[in-house]
Amino acid sequence: MRPFLIANVALGLVSSCLVGLPSRANAAEPAQDENLAYATGVQTYINGFPMMDLYRTLWETSFDPKRGHDRTLNEFFVFDRLITSEDDWVITPNNDTIYLRAFLDLRAEPVVLVIPPMGDRQYWVPVSDMRHDFDANLSWDTVGARGGAFALCPPGWQGVLPEGVKRIDMSTPIGWMLPRISVNGDADLPAAVALQKQFKLVPLSQWGAAEVTRPKPDPDDFPRFTRAELTNAKAYFTTLNTALRLSPRLGHPMDAAMAGWLREIGMDPATGFDWDKLSPQTQRGLERAATDAHRIIAERMPRAVPIVNNWQIARLPKRLSGDPVIAAAGAMLGLLWNPAEISTYDVAFVDGAGKPLDGNNRNVLKFDPPPPVDGFWSVTMYSAENQLFVANPINRYSFGDRTK
Repeated sequence: MRPFLIANVALGLVSSCLVGLPSRANAAEPAQDENLAYATGVQTYINGFPMMDLYRTLWETSFDPKRGHDRTLNEFFVFDRLITSEDDWVITPNNDTIYLRAFLDLRAEPVVLVIPPMGDRQYWVPVSDMRHDFDANLSWDTVGARGGAFALCPPGWQGVLPEGVKRIDMSTPIGWMLPRISVNGDADLPAAVALQKQFKLVPLSQWGAAEVTRPKPDPDDFPRFTRAELTNAKAYFTTLNTALRLSPRLGHPMDAAMAGWLREIGMDPATGFDWDKLSPQTQRGLERAATDAHRIIAERMPRAVPIVNNWQIARLPKRLSGDPVIAAAGAMLGLLWNPAEISTYDVAFVDGAGKPLDGNNRNVLKFDPPPPVDGFWSVTMYSAENQLFVANPINRYSFGDRTK
């Protein structure tokens, strides 16, 4: 009898403890508290910022009808001149290379990147997932002068590649690349452009075909999102939910850690997100979060890396997304930088006395000795407000080892 009575007592205790608890459905409801929504929103905004800044670049440069695009996903936008202050399609550009740009949609199949033989011409092809983490850096010092063919494969793809095509595993099914080709002034531009035109993107199913069919992505898959909406809470969190579903990253510990926070504000990518169904308290919390999180990133940007003599010494790893605040600050400063083994970046927002750099003042920068490099070095001036070139009467945006 005693064992039976003990069992009954145990069951009775369990039953009495469960009486006051909410059902499973109620326990999974999103946060209705403004402060909880705010705290969750700040973390979600910062963690998602590199993806969202990339996504707004994707939409603005591939789908925005106001920009008159003649290129879209899985094909190169060819920028066959040196960038000036009139160009706003990429932040913190350089004035030493010409660019290609491509956003990649690998959900249907891999896409093969063809790098032509480059001779002694230096080039860099950084390839990134949608979290702004590097999946590959294909360049003159990693690939070599002969170039090659590289299949960019989505997560989990298990097909067979043609002979001579090397595999690159992408971390997300949507990604992008920003190839750069060195140019030694305007006189050297035609030779660089001739090589630039030989870069190709070919869907794997059309590899070897005489003519490659132009891609026709469905614009409805890619909702509108612009630079101006980065601080619009409704647009930001709604589009982030779509982007997480559009280009998921599999098996990353940071995503597993964030999953619970996303559920707190009804943002689980598996179930979608409806801003209008949130309580007024939750909406207010997320609106405050978007404003404050963007400010936090902007304030972190000038001190995201070690500072020596008022210069940020940026030696960046291939993967930053595991450090969300630094990753967000890095994305706000510039898109698709090269990792430390390829390029180094030194960034200054203030002068030697610690005062903000101001074009009304004269500043002298001394190199003793000049930077030792295998490629090139340059010093470029940007606007602190938008990270674009500063317009000036002589149209000079940089000086460096090739300045005459």
